[in-house]
Amino acid sequence: MRLLGNDAFLDWSHNFVNGVEANADVLGVPASETTALRAEFGDYETKLAVAKAGNRGKADVAEKNAAKEILMHTERLITKLYIAWNPKVSDALRAELGVSVHDGTRTTIPEPKKRPEFSFKVLYLMRILINFWNQGSESRAIPYGYNGAAFCYVAAVTDYNLLVKSVLLTHSPWTLVLPPEAEGKVLSGAMIWRNEKGEKGPWSEIQSIVVP
Repeated sequence: MRLLGNDAFLDWSHNFVNGVEANADVLGVPASETTALRAEFGDYETKLAVAKAGNRGKADVAEKNAAKEILMHTERLITKLYIAWNPKVSDALRAELGVSVHDGTRTTIPEPKKRPEFSFKVLYLMRILINFWNQGSESRAIPYGYNGAAFCYVAAVTDYNLLVKSVLLTHSPWTLVLPPEAEGKVLSGAMIWRNEKGEKGPWSEIQSIVVP
């Protein structure tokens, strides 16, 4: 994504958000993510208007910059996960969304061959620190060409809506924040690497920990 000025970024994002919503089925973007994207765009649009007002203050500009960073991060993540290397997405649609069209023959994105390994560490207040790395590696860096590790977990709570969750871990360590209902329950999880083309590797071993 190119670095754009505030107004140009707003225009680009307006087109991108509308395009993602209109093509969510083709792209495979879940409704929860399009809803969050729309909300973040609205937040940036509002805070940009405040920051451009004559009576703006330093706090208004700081809030606008923070909202821009949040929106930009989400747009980049959606582009990597659902657009850039998605075989169902045509170059014409990528161009329509304002996303660069890459020649896939120029750069080789490695297919994940090894499983991720990880460890749990209890922090406090239902917070679990997750360290993860590539199998057999001492480095905690995300391997080249990977978006991160998809972490799927189950907390034995009474609310069935909380039984199965998933999150993309983009850096190690990662702090997982659990709901109060998980206190004293068993947390079990496993993870799998995912590269920028959407290819997945083998699953890790399942690990468990009691949430204090």
